[in-house]
Amino acid sequence: MSITAVDERMLAALCHEAGACAWGVAAAAPVSPDDRHIYEQWLQRGAHGPMAYMERYPELRSDPRTLLEGARSLIVCAFSYLQPHHSPYISDYALGSDYHGVVRERLERVAAAVRAAAGGETRVCVDSAPLRERYWAVRAGVGTVGLSGKLIVPGAGADVVLGEVLTTAELPTTPPLSVELCDGCGRCVEACPAGALDGRGGVDARKCLSCLTIEHRGDFPPGTQLHGRLVGCDVCSRVCPASSREAMSGAPVVVDEMLARPEVLALTPEEAATMSRGRFNSMFRRSAVMRLRLDGLRRNALHVLSERPGHLQP
Repeated sequence: MSITAVDERMLAALCHEAGACAWGVAAAAPVSPDDRHIYEQWLQRGAHGPMAYMERYPELRSDPRTLLEGARSLIVCAFSYLQPHHSPYISDYALGSDYHGVVRERLERVAAAVRAAAGGETRVCVDSAPLRERYWAVRAGVGTVGLSGKLIVPGAGADVVLGEVLTTAELPTTPPLSVELCDGCGRCVEACPAGALDGRGGVDARKCLSCLTIEHRGDFPPGTQLHGRLVGCDVCSRVCPASSREAMSGAPVVVDEMLARPEVLALTPEEAATMSRGRFNSMFRRSAVMRLRLDGLRRNALHVLSERPGHLQP
């Protein structure tokens, strides 16, 4: 493979055309021992909560080359999901079409162009493989991780999702950013409604409202508060200085498919609590909310309504 077959200018054009707000390339190699140790400690504390899949395939998580034989490079792309208007109940990322399918389709075009120019094999990953996405995003210079545990991207803030193209081609790498984008102000830690952030960049998924509202199955533990959230939570991003309009010099572009659907933006807990299956399937077709399922959405809505004054707590 020729390292010059796909140059930085070509990659920039491909990723921009795909709708990425930032991109970078890292050489495929084992994850650093220090980072593996931090991740293993997080699992040992049980901080991954109901996400048991985070424990699986440790050998694959430790080396992206196990996901594609002969992989030499990872193209990492960030896509903004920051909406011009927000729902008080649903995270911005869940207001439009499911980013998994949207990002995959767009990165498949990038992968095809890389194969055509450099040959070899590719594999697109969008939460579909045990890949340490934020780790590789940092290595590729796409952003840095803040106290919220989220990746912060220059000019785009923390409201991003990631996708990767593994390739057997040897591509020119992009260096990690030379500055940390999180200034350590601690606003995200203080503002987290559930107290899920430890102030050192760690997140306890057992408390995190994004995890509770989406990943948790069955009844909530006694005393659980959803703080009005139906699907996900954006509080840590909203208070982050790096996500302010001033820091971003205007809002990054959200790809069309991920723009908020008006009926989802207008959804209330009252409507969600009594929603029919037909209405659910129609409103959330090709949406990330499908992962929650109708029973989960109804459960969340009833819990949110019960938190209001005059209602008994579940």
